[in-house]
Amino acid sequence: MIMKLVATAGKMGGATLRFIGDAWRRAWCALANLRRRLFHGRLPDYVVITLDQEIEERTPEHPWWMSYIPGRKEPISLEWLAEVLERIAGDPTVRGVVFLVKSPSLSLSQAQSLAALLRRFRQWDQAYNQPEPKDVKQVIFHLEQVSIPTYVAACGANYIYMAPLTTWDILGLRSTPTFFKETLARLGVTVDVVRVSPWKSAADMVSEAAMSPEQEAQLNWLLDSWYADIVQAIQQGRRLEPEEVTELIDGAPWSAMEATENNLIDTMAYEDEIATLLGDGVNPATLKPYHRVRSLLWRHPRRYHPKRIGVITLQGTIVSGASRSQPIPLPLIGSQTLGSATAQQQIRAARQDEQIAAVVVHVDSPGGSALASDIIWRELELLNQEKPVVIYMGGVAASGGYYIAAPGRKIVAQRATLTGSIGVVMAKAVTTGAYEKIGAHRQQVQRGANADLYDDLHGWSGAQRAKVEAGVSQIYTAFKERVAAGRKLPLANLDEIANGRVWTGAQALERGLVDTLGDFACAVEAACTLADLPTDGSVRTEGISAGKESLLAKPLAEVTMLLGLDLLQQTKQLTSQALTGEWNTLLRGDPYWLIADGLPRLD
Repeated sequence: MIMKLVATAGKMGGATLRFIGDAWRRAWCALANLRRRLFHGRLPDYVVITLDQEIEERTPEHPWWMSYIPGRKEPISLEWLAEVLERIAGDPTVRGVVFLVKSPSLSLSQAQSLAALLRRFRQWDQAYNQPEPKDVKQVIFHLEQVSIPTYVAACGANYIYMAPLTTWDILGLRSTPTFFKETLARLGVTVDVVRVSPWKSAADMVSEAAMSPEQEAQLNWLLDSWYADIVQAIQQGRRLEPEEVTELIDGAPWSAMEATENNLIDTMAYEDEIATLLGDGVNPATLKPYHRVRSLLWRHPRRYHPKRIGVITLQGTIVSGASRSQPIPLPLIGSQTLGSATAQQQIRAARQDEQIAAVVVHVDSPGGSALASDIIWRELELLNQEKPVVIYMGGVAASGGYYIAAPGRKIVAQRATLTGSIGVVMAKAVTTGAYEKIGAHRQQVQRGANADLYDDLHGWSGAQRAKVEAGVSQIYTAFKERVAAGRKLPLANLDEIANGRVWTGAQALERGLVDTLGDFACAVEAACTLADLPTDGSVRTEGISAGKESLLAKPLAEVTMLLGLDLLQQTKQLTSQALTGEWNTLLRGDPYWLIADGLPRLD
């Protein structure tokens, strides 16, 4: 009886707090809109957003004082752009938004998400304002440089402007992997590799002298899928026939004048001419950057659901221990690592938070350690038993990145996402020849037949190779079992789509490795549906961190990197590892790797 009374009181208390919160939001919106009416004349016709830096999927967390570091730019993310565009769409006065595209770092999958966001912007405009056709908000892209991702995103706009001396440089796709086997041999270094099949080509750049037929076939089907996406985006955005688009790509580069004549852009213009082009023929339109007008945009009170969707970002090469950011990219590892210990804490925090009804896990990783991947997989599997887990794949979610995605009840990817690569590889460098070249002689004394299994003194013996092959086979079998259980696919048939093969999101959908194609908002909607929550936007998302200690460690590392204090230490560490042959010691704790390295990238 007492417990029931406590529960009832708790519910009443929660309802009261929600009522107070709703009343406060309505009052705040009313005050803000009153201020807007007083300063209505300061509102522009078009809000300007400048894209001039790397664009991330989710807005990274940092303490408030990070904003005051001299020279530091606030990050731009698709999450932030979605919030900004919804604010602009909700204002009845603003006529549209202008994107000034300088030189942003944008992947093809992110470009597809940005184009989808522009479509959603028009839906928001219709829902908030129900405008007449002449009053529909316009989206304008002004391009100073043209790359494949920026142009694919621009094709989602109403108008594309281009600076007069900018060239339309959509030249097509290429991939030029480099192979260092013979280079390393000249240095006296060889690389011993065990992998599940020739399709698992992560170590080919150091173990082979040329591209294998399997790797060439894989690169061809990946580029075919990407190329089809690019042609389709241009065809739909510029209202051209597919044959016209391929001819224009084959004839590129085009000058701005030629691009205009071929309907690839709408007009040539310098940035200062945009206001005149958007004016009424007599008066130029007024343009102001978002940060100057955000407080004046119309605010719509919204009643939020008490439950939330948690968001966990798992990004970087997967390793054991804590997540880290390196100022100098490490070979194979890269500049950002996803630590299994950090991911564990994030996932457990989501499990314990009673206000979180479902979780969207944003995976952007080429994989990494098999052990660390399995630890993260286990935590997500446990989470999924209690709350629905939806996986949203970023630019790459392959090998170990796909391993940790397998527990998701739904997997959402973009068409250009690189995924799959279900396979295992183990490699070690043999540096004896390098030491001989410099007159250095190493001798070993050991106890145990396999004490030198991970040593770089010599290659594997026959018995040792058999041991390594058995380990690779065991992990590959476990990988397939995880995928078969999570995706409800026949285990016996998985080799046809596994064995290290990499697929785009569009190809993965055809093979049952993902459930649907879409952006982050699609993943949130799927999570709401699985948790029996409304999909009308009333359910908020909440980023899940690993806790206060992890949050304090990351900003400290960022400040250190900004000041350049640990650059010398990193350089000394890498130099020491290269000279003393200790690189293999970095891999001893995680000898088996689920990694998709050397994947094609857009230049």
